[in-house]
Amino acid sequence: MSTVSTDLPTTVADLIVEQLRQLGISTLFGVHGANAENIFDAALRHPDITPVIAKHEFAAGAMADGAARISGGIGAVLTTSGGGALNVVPALAEAYDSRVPVLALIGTAPRPTVGRGGFQDMLTPPDTIDLTAVLAGVTGAYAVVDDPDSLAAAFTVVVTALHRGLPAALVIPKDVQAAPARPVAPPRPLPPDSSPESNTLAARLTELVADGGHVCIWAGEEASWLRLREPIDALATSLGATVVVSPGGRDVGATGRCAGVTGVMGHPSAHKALSEADLWLVLGCRMSLTDRAGLDDLAAATPIVHVGAWRPRISAVTEHIPCTDLSAFVESLTGHIGAAPAAPPAAVIDYLRTPDTDLPLDMRTVIDTIGTHLPTGCAVFADAGNTGAASIHYLPFGDFRFGVALGMGGMGHAIGAGLGCALDSGKPTVVIAGDGSFFMHGMELHTAVEYGAPLTLVVLNNNAHAMCVTREHLYFPDAPSLNRFAPTDIAAGVAAMFPGLSVFHAADAAELATACADALTTAGPACLVVDVDPDEVPPFAPFL
Repeated sequence: MSTVSTDLPTTVADLIVEQLRQLGISTLFGVHGANAENIFDAALRHPDITPVIAKHEFAAGAMADGAARISGGIGAVLTTSGGGALNVVPALAEAYDSRVPVLALIGTAPRPTVGRGGFQDMLTPPDTIDLTAVLAGVTGAYAVVDDPDSLAAAFTVVVTALHRGLPAALVIPKDVQAAPARPVAPPRPLPPDSSPESNTLAARLTELVADGGHVCIWAGEEASWLRLREPIDALATSLGATVVVSPGGRDVGATGRCAGVTGVMGHPSAHKALSEADLWLVLGCRMSLTDRAGLDDLAAATPIVHVGAWRPRISAVTEHIPCTDLSAFVESLTGHIGAAPAAPPAAVIDYLRTPDTDLPLDMRTVIDTIGTHLPTGCAVFADAGNTGAASIHYLPFGDFRFGVALGMGGMGHAIGAGLGCALDSGKPTVVIAGDGSFFMHGMELHTAVEYGAPLTLVVLNNNAHAMCVTREHLYFPDAPSLNRFAPTDIAAGVAAMFPGLSVFHAADAAELATACADALTTAGPACLVVDVDPDEVPPFAPFL
């Protein structure tokens, strides 16, 4: 393992950066500022850490989140105090609700100024805001490094939370960052994962299938992060089972056994598959309302075995098996079950029926065309609103990774998350976002250009917050719309701002096919803007 150069003075900032490397972190995202500059400087000098400067702290936090979701490791974000520290809070909230291990490093005012009117003091409530109280609500643990010698203890606190799959935060005053420090022990290694014995469950499932019963496997985000597509397919084959997936586990369902996605943006065929099963085997899905909408009555009447690190968010579960090594459990379960029964017919995915659009391009055609041209092995991130619903519902299943932030549903999160994945992994990444999300955080395209990220940002432009337009039409038909915008030529604007960026624009199916063939295969950053209809009702069951 590389260490900080020995010819440089060893400061707390140097040791913090080396601790990041010991945790497997290679990219540090953030926005520079006076009270964070020592750590940025240490990261710049470290041979195995790449600092990335974002345009906004929310996006930087989302970048760390996206890098962690796809790598299965830990993400890291660095901000300065004041507005910078508060801007990262929504990203930490998403990481908390979605159980993504992101470490936030927050530089604060020097200790001699704390409580004395120092600029951006956040540590002396009630005279100042209470930063630690804010962080307590969006992290699994936080620690204030108020003395150089407290670094080791602080890391122990936050690493424990990170190993549980929760975000954590270290608050480090600027003078502490610059202080000389004694070397500290590397972060504690990840504790051995817990894989409970699978014999009893295997016998139960085998007996059910032998008696003519049917199992439906429901895979979620934990299965996605562990890349369990093939192991779950093998388990489904051994049981003659059908597979359904939650939105966060969408990239697990890439075989002929998959009946689609569950939840409000999902497929009727997925709900049908669950209704026909005699037992649900739920693997790494927290069964949140977004995952299970429309299934509560059925869940109450069906035996459910839930396996995963986190308890499900529904009381109807018959049995929960705590497991922090889902991969080993699935492999063991498959091994105990043994010979495969006769295979059921391949699952056919049904789609929600949505009204026709008045524009030349409907969302299904757009998402289908994007899916056809996705690079092999890429990662896809879908943003909020109509775009997210359409991507979850219509995107063809394939060999790509898929990420969606449904914990908080923050607009623009996918732009940062996809960019973080692209920069951290170096692999092609596609972000599908709406124009509303672009206006919030689309200037991270500047970051993509600066670092030459292998990212294609697809902006579906309907000149509206179209999900809100639909809600206005359905629920407030007599009120004037607040969510329609004057037309904006996003493609021309982006091309003018970034002369070296590959920019494409499509207004009909033929233009889209040609543009996708180029935009999704370019090596560097690219932007594709597609005209869509603000009045098209998205594939969202409550609206239909």
